[in-house]
Amino acid sequence: MITLAVLAFEGAVVRRSTDAAAPPLLVKGVESTLAELRRRGVRVVLVCEGRHQDAVDALARLGWSVADDLRAPRAVDGVVAVDDVASAPPAPFVVHHAMELAGTLDVRQVLVAGDSIAMLEAGRSAGAGWVVGVLSGAARRPELASVLHDAILSDVNDLVALAVPAAPTR
Repeated sequence: MITLAVLAFEGAVVRRSTDAAAPPLLVKGVESTLAELRRRGVRVVLVCEGRHQDAVDALARLGWSVADDLRAPRAVDGVVAVDDVASAPPAPFVVHHAMELAGTLDVRQVLVAGDSIAMLEAGRSAGAGWVVGVLSGAARRPELASVLHDAILSDVNDLVALAVPAAPTR
């Protein structure tokens, strides 16, 4: 059973941009996908490559927030940034910190999805039950396929159709 989805913010939820001044662009359909995961009882924590405050600011620019209320539009359960942990991916600490934020005790109930080898390695070294590559970011299929994974999806929206048992609806 999956109770926590740890998703790479850059590449899985928003498309990477070469222009640092440009606002992040959401992957098409990601809002409804994250809402559906949360409706199914799966907590969602985003992992960000930058500083925590920058991640919160980026979410705010998108109209998103961190909230426990399932009815809150455009909400996630938590954000983990590289300055929140001792070492960035491929170290497992972002996954473990996401578990702390979500109150998840069993790492086998965690799904990690990202667009980089480092994120997939973080999920695997943390012991996540599912490690999924997404092709909506920087890495291409051959790169992601070179890392131990459970699936490679076109983007994060395919998670709702993945045959992963979700938590009971909360």
